[in-house]
Amino acid sequence: MTKSEKPVSVELHHSEGLKFEVNVNGRKLKLNSSDMMEQAFTPMELFLVALAGCTAMDVQWIMDRQRQKLNKFDINISGRRRADDPRYYERIDMHYSLSGSDVRKDAVERAIRLSQEKYCSVRAMIKDAVKLKITYAISTGPQGETRYTYGP
Repeated sequence: MTKSEKPVSVELHHSEGLKFEVNVNGRKLKLNSSDMMEQAFTPMELFLVALAGCTAMDVQWIMDRQRQKLNKFDINISGRRRADDPRYYERIDMHYSLSGSDVRKDAVERAIRLSQEKYCSVRAMIKDAVKLKITYAISTGPQGETRYTYGP
């Protein structure tokens, strides 16, 4: 069995109220409801983390393969949820910010497209259910950044 085929094992243990301790293949984190967050995360926050993390790893890997050296790479993500239950995300806004002295727009577009359409498993799970608005900015030097809207 390859590493990618290894099953994920998640255990949730109730602590009190709506607080849970989570064990994911031996790593721990805490969950809580949005009303009592403290130092814990809500499941819906972690969903955005999963989506951003999945595409970030794809884009970084693809940019490396295209020999595009990044000095900085960030993603900002936010979601708007339905007012009624179940309160899932109706829309997610994702902004990629990349900088490097010779970063090419076509390379960034290709990396985002491949991530969104081929590699990102989290995105694949929601592609028909959630509207996703993607923007990105490229900075190649002191002239500042150029902003773009991604459209497949």
